[in-house]
Amino acid sequence: MTKKYLIIIIFLICSIFINNDKFICIKKNLQSNIIQNIKSIKITEEKRKIEDKNICIKFRIPEIHYENTKIERYINSYIRRDINNFINHKKQDNTIKNIHTDININYHIAFKNKDILNIVVYKEIVQNDNTVLEKDSYIFDLRTGQRIYLDNFLKNDENYNKLIEDYILDYIDKNDLKMDKSIIKVNKYTNYTIADDGINIHFNPYKTNESNFFYEFKIPYDIFDEKFKIIETTQIVSNVDTQTITYDDDYINSIINIPIIITDDKSFEKEMNAIITDNIMNFYNNSKDEAKEYFENVKDIENKFIANADFKIKKNSEGILSLVVEFYEYKGGAHGFYQEIPYNISVDYEKIIDLNDLFKINSNYKEILEKEIKKQISELEKQDKNNVGVYDFKGLKEDQKFYIEDDDLVIYFDLYDIAPYALGIPKFKINISTIQDIVKDEYMGIFKR
Repeated sequence: MTKKYLIIIIFLICSIFINNDKFICIKKNLQSNIIQNIKSIKITEEKRKIEDKNICIKFRIPEIHYENTKIERYINSYIRRDINNFINHKKQDNTIKNIHTDININYHIAFKNKDILNIVVYKEIVQNDNTVLEKDSYIFDLRTGQRIYLDNFLKNDENYNKLIEDYILDYIDKNDLKMDKSIIKVNKYTNYTIADDGINIHFNPYKTNESNFFYEFKIPYDIFDEKFKIIETTQIVSNVDTQTITYDDDYINSIINIPIIITDDKSFEKEMNAIITDNIMNFYNNSKDEAKEYFENVKDIENKFIANADFKIKKNSEGILSLVVEFYEYKGGAHGFYQEIPYNISVDYEKIIDLNDLFKINSNYKEILEKEIKKQISELEKQDKNNVGVYDFKGLKEDQKFYIEDDDLVIYFDLYDIAPYALGIPKFKINISTIQDIVKDEYMGIFKR
């Protein structure tokens, strides 16, 4: 008997007893079980072993099977990209440092129902006598494909990070634990898992052989000021796969991750992928040529060049795919050089958005944004006297870099643009509430959280 007819028969049986309280309860349970069955998710795995010079990697990668193939693909690509990136970078580190390394990657399903999937990935890294355990938690909304970050659960508590930090630090003090308090920093991206009466917060490194502690803490619901709940997420607008190139010769070692955007409009998809891929490959090819030319003229060099490219998805909903491609180069010296290139893609209007596209004509948006950035710099100087006089912000550029994240417009600057290297890439989050009067009506929706 097909699932369709089985569902009809069960609902008919339930409806016969609809006036009886006892059977109303049965009906609700049956309906819940039917929905659970319809949205069932199956998980298989891929087992592999990689052996290379001075490195051995054993891993199990989960493979999600779900009725919504778009969401299935997005979740699988997301987790696989992170694991593969971790593996490739460990192989690169091993090539450079030449230290024997054993890595074991495993996973388990921490929580699963018809709407939420929580997968935890464990990474054990052994180098000589030193063992480090890392633990990453991935929680996905099966209705939309979105990853559910910590602030999705705790949006009603604006000071959730301080509440959690204070609770953990108090727990460490009360129990006289000799733990490293400096890693107890809570933000949107902090790892957590779902528990029956709270959440488990954990930090990496999760465990080392130099410590007797696992850096995991049970946080009860009742410490939060507001009701604990999950905020509704919205559908992803595009799948993003990854094409990876790894390259190693006498001159250069590279890991190149290229985002492959998948949309309903194949012509637009092809256009966007061509733009991004061309930019990344230009970086890669130029780096190879430069390394070869340099080392052919300078023979006695110990360290080869490194040229890596990766990407991060900042927003994938509300008609906008906002991603940042990250370039890293090391050519010797004290440190490498890195740069971030944004791609703010309106899937609705099929175009890459520039900053001025977001704002109404004659809105003086530059003046408003510059005022807000100066205000934030002033706050940074008040918080830390070492920041006084460090920032040299004179105004926005014509091709100012930015991306969209949650309900924020994030303006950022390259290394050395407005601050010294030690401060990294300066970023300024400007909430939609500050600029909603000057944003064009057609773009207001992309700032929905």
